[in-house]
Amino acid sequence: MSLRPERRVLPFEPNASVRDHVAALEVLSPRDIDRRLSELGYRGQQEARRAASVLAYRHLQRLRRIHLEGIPPEPGMRENCLFLGPTGSGKTFLVELLFREILGVPTVIVDATQFSETGYVGDDVTTMLSRLYEAAGGDVEWAACGAICMDEFDKLATSRSDARFAGQQTTKDVSGFGVQRSLLNLLSAPRADFPPDFGFTSRTPPVPLELSALTFIACGAFSGLKGTAEELGGQKERLGFGREARKREAAIAEKVTEDQVEQTAAFARYGFIPELIGRFSRIVSFAPLDETTLGSILEDSVLRGYQREFSHEGLELVVEPAVREWVVARALKRETGARGLRAALVPQLERAAYEHFGEPEVSTVRLVLAGDQVAVVTD
Repeated sequence: MSLRPERRVLPFEPNASVRDHVAALEVLSPRDIDRRLSELGYRGQQEARRAASVLAYRHLQRLRRIHLEGIPPEPGMRENCLFLGPTGSGKTFLVELLFREILGVPTVIVDATQFSETGYVGDDVTTMLSRLYEAAGGDVEWAACGAICMDEFDKLATSRSDARFAGQQTTKDVSGFGVQRSLLNLLSAPRADFPPDFGFTSRTPPVPLELSALTFIACGAFSGLKGTAEELGGQKERLGFGREARKREAAIAEKVTEDQVEQTAAFARYGFIPELIGRFSRIVSFAPLDETTLGSILEDSVLRGYQREFSHEGLELVVEPAVREWVVARALKRETGARGLRAALVPQLERAAYEHFGEPEVSTVRLVLAGDQVAVVTD
């Protein structure tokens, strides 16, 4: 029997390559991170971006404590966050800018609808770790410093959901309950095994990945959750004579208040396991983008890219102010946020490109509003 004392193995032991990676990360304050977001073209969502900037800062500091200061992760240090808001409000774009562009850590954005319960057709949730491993260049310890964003998270609502929203009957998904149960462990376990080859073969043994420093973000529109929360918070509807008239159909693009996102019962009625919602330490509500913000996104992000493309063809692209207002108005009417800007503008630009790309006699392409239609004129 050996009298040698047993060596204590920490969850994270210092690793030279990962330490170099972390040491190379720029140290930024939450205000610095928010400022970088503006420089990269992110507009609006002041409350949400403040919360997200603090989330990114905590992720950075957690990595520095573990890998540079040698402090092992404590229980509860891990961050799981839920971004909730209408389509086109900038949820996944914010994650991409924060973690991939500003922090520079391994980041993956996956679609929740591609997953199914283990044993059925579709990807297992552990393949998210496989994608993160791939994004880290095959370095499992550097992958453990990254972030995972699961988009369309609300589509995992089960058949128990009775939420209603425009154009749909329910948010049913027959595989949602099994995926939710699989996520329970992934969001709370200190480590998990994943298939490095995405499970394509059974010969490659699974690889363990430490999850203590990982940031997990779920994003979803949750159409109808606001109405569900209001129903739970108000009086029960009376039947028969004297019943109150039904409220108007809820808009697609509505902001869920802070009080409403705290109602676990609303998420349960929507079709989520309460324990899963409880795994998220922070729920951030995004507001629909207003006219001013959409106009700024159109000018700074959408039009500049197309103007550069036209300039490469020797053309000057001019979009009249009336056309810009028309594009923003259509996006607001369709309640599709920033996505609606491109949907309204691209057909007009494609027509202009088809007619004038490669034609040397034209120097200026101008989009003007003729009645309720956009016309293309040249100079």
